[in-house]
Order: sequence, then C-alpha cells, then structure tokens
Amino acid sequence: MFDQLASRLRTAGLLGLMALSPAAFAQDSGPAMNTERFQDWDVNCPVSAADGNCAMTQMAKDASGEPVLQVVVGNPPQLDSAAITFLTPLGVRLAPGLQLQVDSNEPIGMPYQVCLPQGCRADLPVRPELLTQLRGGNTATVSMIDPNSQRVDVDVSLMGFSAAKQRIDQN
Repeated sequence: MFDQLASRLRTAGLLGLMALSPAAFAQDSGPAMNTERFQDWDVNCPVSAADGNCAMTQMAKDASGEPVLQVVVGNPPQLDSAAITFLTPLGVRLAPGLQLQVDSNEPIGMPYQVCLPQGCRADLPVRPELLTQLRGGNTATVSMIDPNSQRVDVDVSLMGFSAAKQRIDQN
C-alpha cells in the first residue's frame, strides 16, 4: 500500500499535498520530477519550475521493515513557514491525533486533517523552534494509536534533514 502511496505522491507533485489539497491523493499522474538523495531524505523537484516547488520526503518503517509512515516537508505558498505532512495507514485511531517528538524535546500534538483510501494525513507548520530542533536532532519519533488502542512509535531519521531542507529552500 505504501509503495503505491509513495509513487503517487511523487508523480502527483508533492506540492498538491503540501497545498493541503485532498485531490492530490487521487491523481495518477502529474509533473515530471527530479529526485536527489540527502542521506535519509529524498528531495523531489518538478522538472519545470512552473509545476511548483520542491519537497523532501522520507518513508519511515516499523521494526519489521514495513513502511508505516510517509513524511513530507515543503514550503507551501499559503504559509509563512515550512510544513510537515504525515501520512499514516488507515486504521489508526483518529481522536488522539499524532504526536511528534524530536530527541528529548517536548512532544507536539496534531490532529488528523483527512483520511482517504490511501491513508490518513496530519499537517504541522514548522515554527522556528521546531526547525532548530529538527536541524540539530538525531531522531524524530512520531506516535500514533493503532486500532487496538496501543501506542505505536515510529522513528524518523533526521540524517540529511538540514541539507535537504536547504535544497528545498532554494526553490
């Protein structure tokens, strides 16, 4: 399921996602993209600048190696800051939302915005304090609640985050 999701996100143009448009999930094709690798992050940029801005992505996996979380960071034009979008599989408990914690810093909670057949999405603006934590951190932990009311922690590597963020800020 997540392989299809990752492919659709790339081909749909990640800015549709970052513009918070649910229609972005349903598209099967979009602008051509160039992908660069920055350690654990991929930076996807449209071939034509007219097709939008770059975004950085990472597919986080559980302990068994199964993909369980897609993380997308971009600079949506409607915000004064960057934003992170978290895409989870269906079946998560919606009411508790997601929680993001960078290293041992204070966790940040966020609600889900929408669930579609491809998964559920939560968005978080990246304020300066969080950006500093992400750039200087080693691991971000995203916590969600599964259908059995069990907390699931998924680690997101921050290796390459600063370089990838610098690259998407160039567009």
